[in-house]
Amino acid sequence: MNMQFSRIAAIFAVALANGASAQIYKYVDPVTGAVEYTNQQRKGAQKMNLDGTLSEIPTGNRKSNGTAARSVAVSNSGNASNGKPEAVVDSTMQKTRDGTRQKVLADELASEEKALQEIRLQMNNGRPLPMADESVGSAKYIDRVKQLEKTQRHHERNVAALKKEIELARL
Repeated sequence: MNMQFSRIAAIFAVALANGASAQIYKYVDPVTGAVEYTNQQRKGAQKMNLDGTLSEIPTGNRKSNGTAARSVAVSNSGNASNGKPEAVVDSTMQKTRDGTRQKVLADELASEEKALQEIRLQMNNGRPLPMADESVGSAKYIDRVKQLEKTQRHHERNVAALKKEIELARL
């Protein structure tokens, strides 16, 4: 996704640099739904309105010196010159990103553990209490129990995945 954003930013920067004569097209693949921005017209592509109101689009990989920074070199066809973005991030910036990532993962883990605890309370050790309009053997009760079990498994998988991701992030 970051690569796609960088590519879009670079295309828009080139379009603005070339003046009003440049045109950008947005093409959405009908099969995969993938979005592609290009300066080459093609069947099914929508013409983008470039009325000069675009502002600088930072890529986040370089410190800005007041001019638009591009992390991908773009040729006339809209493709990256070598197909890879430059990966230049100073160590302070990377430490900040890593710290933010750890905090986000910890917050998500806390949220998932809370949701898991709540669903376990509702499950009442595998015997959820029936609602006012349910009886223990009714179809409505059975459907609700199945949904609760499915939700519990979902939260258990999320907690396990987050714990694994946190452990990998520490390495």
